[in-house]
Amino acid sequence: MKFFKYPLVFLFFSVLISACETDFDTTAPYKDITVVYGLLDQKDQNHYIKINKAFLGEGNALIYAQEADSSNYGYPMEVVMEEYNENGQLVNTLEFDTTTIYNKETGVFYAPEQVVYHAKLDLAYEIKVILNISGDTVSIDTFWLNYKNTFKLKIKNPVSGKEIFSETKLVHDFDIKKPGFGQTIKFVTDPINPTEFTWEKAENGGMNELKVTFHYSEIHQNSNDTVDKSIELISSTVSSPASSSTISYYYWGNDFFTSCLNKIPYSDPVEEANVVARFSGPVVTTVSVAETEFSLYMEVYEPSTSIVQEKPEYTNIENGIGLFSARYRKSKPKKLHAETIADLQKIDDNILKFEY
Repeated sequence: MKFFKYPLVFLFFSVLISACETDFDTTAPYKDITVVYGLLDQKDQNHYIKINKAFLGEGNALIYAQEADSSNYGYPMEVVMEEYNENGQLVNTLEFDTTTIYNKETGVFYAPEQVVYHAKLDLAYEIKVILNISGDTVSIDTFWLNYKNTFKLKIKNPVSGKEIFSETKLVHDFDIKKPGFGQTIKFVTDPINPTEFTWEKAENGGMNELKVTFHYSEIHQNSNDTVDKSIELISSTVSSPASSSTISYYYWGNDFFTSCLNKIPYSDPVEEANVVARFSGPVVTTVSVAETEFSLYMEVYEPSTSIVQEKPEYTNIENGIGLFSARYRKSKPKKLHAETIADLQKIDDNILKFEY
């Protein structure tokens, strides 16, 4: 990994000088700087790497950014990812090729079409069946990459001959301990103790994010089809304690009912009146863990809360800039307990229109 520092005070005086002196040249001789971004997840069969070039020119950079030719190479790069086992032996090589995505959200850079590099795995590394206490299948997880191995990215520019390198480890698999093996999750209106969400600390993991989502469906007037909906109960970055092998988050059950009351009804009374009935679905607990390099990248670029705005530039790309790292996401769904549904129906004479 590499760090570079660019003091904002220098940038300020540079802008001031260029504003006063119209003949000042703000550009520099062209240098090919390759920008690489890619995140691996062992549960993904398809993997994508974004490869661009840095650009500089006279005028408004925001206008340049909207032009595909500004940041795209005019030819495909040679891109491979090598997989090495714990003994340092090469066990697999994956070749990437260009593909076009058509659903990028609008922003600073050109959209909705963008060229990325894509590779698809044909053979799964492991299929894990999760059973509950009674022996019923809870979920089936397919792992396409061995999370114990190391992955090295190699990029070659076929025109200049320049080679770019990076490597990453994967976040190891972990278990969500709470909610446990029961089929339901229960929230009460007057809790004595909070509901606990607990999961194992993942090896090679850094930053943890917990999301808990309540899914439900609703039927509208003059329709027999249900509409799937959801609300977010928890969205929080959770610190990883150094002295524990598990991570916990505590949630008071009465907050569930407050969230439902505030987030489920439509703000438009006419639209809400069109809802005939609602039906509860699962409460899904999702834990996302960033690999240590990815965590460091996010920490470096998080918004500054101090008066000092100087930030280092972070990259783990050799002979380029950007990030090649990993993340891992795991989910556990639970049905809503019957007593919790009954409590939902009691709110203002079932103002939320839940039937079951």
